[in-house]
Amino acid sequence: MRPTWADIDLEAIAHNVGVFRGLVGDSDLCAVVKAGAYGHGTAEVGRAAVGAGATWLGVALVDEAAQLRSAGITVPIIVLSEPRPSEMAGLATLDGVRPTVYSHAGIVAFASAAPAGSPVHLKVDTGMNRVGAEPSDAIGLAQVIAGSGLVLEGLFTHFASADQPGDGFTEVQVRAFDDVLAELSATGMKPPVVHMANTGATLTRPDSHRSMVRVGIGLYGVEPSTALQGRCGELGLRQSMRLRSEVAHLHEVGGGGGVSYGHRWVADAPTRLATLPIGYADGLTRAWWEHGQVLIGGRRRSVRGVITMDQTVVEVDESVAVGDEAVILGSQGDGFVGAGEMADATGTIGYEVLATVGARVPRRY
Repeated sequence: MRPTWADIDLEAIAHNVGVFRGLVGDSDLCAVVKAGAYGHGTAEVGRAAVGAGATWLGVALVDEAAQLRSAGITVPIIVLSEPRPSEMAGLATLDGVRPTVYSHAGIVAFASAAPAGSPVHLKVDTGMNRVGAEPSDAIGLAQVIAGSGLVLEGLFTHFASADQPGDGFTEVQVRAFDDVLAELSATGMKPPVVHMANTGATLTRPDSHRSMVRVGIGLYGVEPSTALQGRCGELGLRQSMRLRSEVAHLHEVGGGGGVSYGHRWVADAPTRLATLPIGYADGLTRAWWEHGQVLIGGRRRSVRGVITMDQTVVEVDESVAVGDEAVILGSQGDGFVGAGEMADATGTIGYEVLATVGARVPRRY
């Protein structure tokens, strides 16, 4: 096995599920495990989350739902975007997997492939402006669902800015969604599963919890935004990924010597350097070099020179030896490097930091 790997702490996943279960009371908890469970492992995280009290799982693709069923996981699964009409027949063979629908074509395609009475969830776009039915179209689509022999089990929307506490647009979306619910109720349709809260809203908007919440990034112990870092810390969420490597090579560069492509970093004095066998092909974003630090011997060591596809160079001292452990994300001794820290320094979000840890990085559970 290569000397670069990711430790996935399934006990941390279970702990985080427990934290959110304590926040949402009687609401169901849908653990979002799309994109390989944000790089952690779809089936492994799915089992851990369900074992800790998650009652639903959320995915983005039909193939992801099939993977969970092949792993023997039986809880309800929702595919969070409408599959193409050509995918609906395959989805219909997966017991207990609910498609999201928001188009006439999608509804008809699923109805033609699935048994009568099969449940679907209708997504309403209340302002994310990505996918979903327009609020003005929701009632008509709900009627198409009923007329096609399907069951409108769920109605949901997705927040655009719930990770920013106090952002007024979240309230706009809540009201728009509640208006659709009221119109549905007036026609006699009352879907039993109503959900809108993502991790940010689950943390800050109890009024949005409804009958189910969908927790993604929080499941992995990472804050959805810098603004919620304190809240996540107060709750004791635990980062579940620890990305590790080791020192593969040591050498010195003299004063004035440049390091890595383009010599973007130049030593101002003789400097001892360690090379780690991990690079941007493993998910360590190239831009991290400007601010990045890793942990070796329990101390922070600064990245020197741009990160390359397979290797990263850091400045060290005489205490470091070939074979020493290097922690890129997670804890070592009293030190800790969070996914949120890396995200803030590189102009992205913790979601991307986790989800882009490459497939060639072995996972150890």
